[in-house]
Amino acid sequence: MTEHFTQLGLREQIDAVTSGQVEARSLAAATIDRVRRSNPRLNAACALFDAEARMEPVPGGRLAGVPVAVKDTFALPWYAPRDATPVAYRRPGAGASGVFRRLHDAGCTVAFATNMHQLGFGTTGHVSAYGPCRNPWDLTRCPGGSSSGSAAAVAARLVPLAIGTDAVGSVRIPASYCGVTGLKPTWGAVPSDGCAGASSMMAIGPITRDAADCRLASEVLLSKPLPPGDRRACIGLPVEAYWSDVDPAVLAACRRVIELLGEAGCEIVEITLPRSTDLARTATTVLGAERLARMTPHWRKTVLPTLHPTIQRSLEASMAVPEHEVGRARAARQAARDALEATFEHVDLVAWPTVPTSPPALERPRAALPSGTVSADLAAMRTTGLANLTGVPAITVPCGLDGDGLPVGLMFHAPWHGEGLLLDTAELVERVTERRWVGREPNAEPTHATARRVSR
Repeated sequence: MTEHFTQLGLREQIDAVTSGQVEARSLAAATIDRVRRSNPRLNAACALFDAEARMEPVPGGRLAGVPVAVKDTFALPWYAPRDATPVAYRRPGAGASGVFRRLHDAGCTVAFATNMHQLGFGTTGHVSAYGPCRNPWDLTRCPGGSSSGSAAAVAARLVPLAIGTDAVGSVRIPASYCGVTGLKPTWGAVPSDGCAGASSMMAIGPITRDAADCRLASEVLLSKPLPPGDRRACIGLPVEAYWSDVDPAVLAACRRVIELLGEAGCEIVEITLPRSTDLARTATTVLGAERLARMTPHWRKTVLPTLHPTIQRSLEASMAVPEHEVGRARAARQAARDALEATFEHVDLVAWPTVPTSPPALERPRAALPSGTVSADLAAMRTTGLANLTGVPAITVPCGLDGDGLPVGLMFHAPWHGEGLLLDTAELVERVTERRWVGREPNAEPTHATARRVSR
């Protein structure tokens, strides 16, 4: 009987606990049992917290003892995160991170830690000391990264809420690939102490099944109310920069939702923004410089040799970037901030496809764009990096399926602290699409088209 409750959304689980239909400890135990059965296929969880899940939750919290998951980068009082590395280098060690404090005060139970792309250095989720995480919609595909396990766990109905971090799209990319809702809040809005990957590019955000659950989770993380509104936003579309090199099936799904929003009363206008390819390089250069500054000689000696070869190469590439290139990237970052700030004087939101292609194959993560085939990382970071460079909030919402029946996400950006309007618009997307995409469950079987591609 309790098994049924583990597959409900966040608000539904809260209602079930507060109404006495199920006890919080029973729900947590059933959740962990469900994860044990599902994880060998998905590899979304990297550490289960059995004893902690059986503790009495804080009474009266908004999340009512509901079990949730956090990325393997947050310190917990009983758990030192590893960032999906082979060694527990304990930076940070066990302790109450800012995210844990917010969740604990809301009364929920942290049931497990989620798998992630090693050190957060990738957008696919296929590189991890725990082994690759898999997409619940197709086990041969990447779930996205670096918050791969968080998105996969929510999509697979293992938990109704998982927390991720987003430094160059690491919440939004996996949420899009897995067909769920993911919010990157305004930079600094959620406390980052006790988070291994904290930087001037990184924000901490929720991944949920739909926008209303995301609103509730965001209120907990941001520690402020985000009351619903009925405002119809003016939405800017940077067609040349972000809509012109997109897989046709992804483009069609996103354009259809924009048309529906226009019919629902939103004003849709074309705008101009800096080229996405330039911003992807800028984002990786700035982030690489910040990460290098935290790598002590001891870390390089003890941890670096244990990392996956692709991660070592990424770090070595960052080390080779000359200081004048870093300075140029920082200047480009400021220019991007200025351009976006000027844009928000004329529109409320800007929008484009979250990721320009379908989830790539785990075996060889590549993205086939109209302009040619590139690495999956480059394709994804072209579209997601602007929000991290500028600090603005952004949200991805499910908006359709591609030709292989895999999820497509549409992304909206708002000015600083505009999370409320983002959530209002996400809920409007769900209404105009009659919730066709947020209610779908993945079947976790590879499509015939995927099987053919992988076998070649």
